Amino acid sequence: MQTVRVGIIGGGMISHRHMQIYKNINDRAQLLGFRAEVVAVAEIIPERLKAWGEQYGLDESSLYADYHDMLKRDDIDTIDVCVHNNLHVPVAIEVMKAGFDCYCEKPAAVTYTDAKLMVDAAQKLGRKFHVQISSLMTPQTRLAKQYIREGRLGTPYLVNLEQCTSRRRPGYDLPEFTEDFLSSRIAGHGPSIDLGIYVIGQILHLFDCPKVQSVNGFAGHYVDYDKSIIKSPDGYGVEDTVDGFVKFETGLGFHFLSTSANNYKDYSMTYILGSKGGLEVINTDTVGGKFERENPDAPTPPGTEPELRFFGSMEGRDVGIELNCDKNGRMEARKDPKIMLYNDNQCMWLAYKLGILDDNTRYNTPEIALNQLIITDGFFLSAELGRSVARDEIIANSPSVYLREQEIAGKLYRFDTEF
Repeated sequence: MQTVRVGIIGGGMISHRHMQIYKNINDRAQLLGFRAEVVAVAEIIPERLKAWGEQYGLDESSLYADYHDMLKRDDIDTIDVCVHNNLHVPVAIEVMKAGFDCYCEKPAAVTYTDAKLMVDAAQKLGRKFHVQISSLMTPQTRLAKQYIREGRLGTPYLVNLEQCTSRRRPGYDLPEFTEDFLSSRIAGHGPSIDLGIYVIGQILHLFDCPKVQSVNGFAGHYVDYDKSIIKSPDGYGVEDTVDGFVKFETGLGFHFLSTSANNYKDYSMTYILGSKGGLEVINTDTVGGKFERENPDAPTPPGTEPELRFFGSMEGRDVGIELNCDKNGRMEARKDPKIMLYNDNQCMWLAYKLGILDDNTRYNTPEIALNQLIITDGFFLSAELGRSVARDEIIANSPSVYLREQEIAGKLYRFDTEF
């Protein structure tokens, strides 16, 4: 039995999701042939750090106010980065510079330029790097990709993706999230990269990361809010609405709309149109995957099951067929338990770290993240310029916005991202 010893940076909400996933991986260790052992955590808020250690049984010697002290240990195999968006770049790069392979919570970064730094650092330093995109790790995604590859859709020509909530602004309507989610300095953007990474990432994966040709975008902060509710000096600086159209060099068109607030209702709608058939993609995972639940083997709660519907012709008749991804996924796992490596991000990461999966057999989440950020950068650049923008123009104008410094253990620390 192989054991991967993990250190976690960031003891907030996301770290608890990751811990539940590690528990579920360990419960299936006999099938997988490996397990994870979380041996250390770093967190800058003292009360949170103490509570985290008590909850997961780590003694004081394994609790760090400054993650740099944790990186001095020689008994840790990999680092799991669970900090906020605009800290991913400096923390992950320092982790890799210290000699560790790195698993990073989504999004990889806020902009293409910043994510490219992380990917370049991993390549130059010879480190393995992986990004959390749970929407790829589902029977729904595998089945949709199979239908596309088998030619059941004919030539796909248009994707429509709308993911809208009427009042679900993290840190405002949802107080269980911190107000950091509203800060352009810390979060960077709103729904385009918060939940957008899941749904855009899924589409990119389905079509093998087609090259962006051009992007037309519309984005801004439009819905009224009560300023007295927000206590952070950063205020509310991220968008609540992003809409845009992407043309890929393959000829595929892609319409995207996402809101964290609107004066309509909560709804989501994703469909893929082809010359011979179409797919409706229902309930794409945006919460971290089934391993994030206490019992990932149980049926998904009604109304939230990731599903597919196929529309086309059979024997000269138009048909609509519902594909039960949840049931098919459970049977798939019964037939081949190793499919679990493709059912969860952290499971895939540990298998990749151990060499069970390699660069050809794991999902290339850094590449998907880079392409997703070309699209979202394009939405904002197009909205700013008031016109369509080409791929090269997007990349040339992609800003670097990651945080250069942070207060750690009572001292202002300037990150070292040179490599």
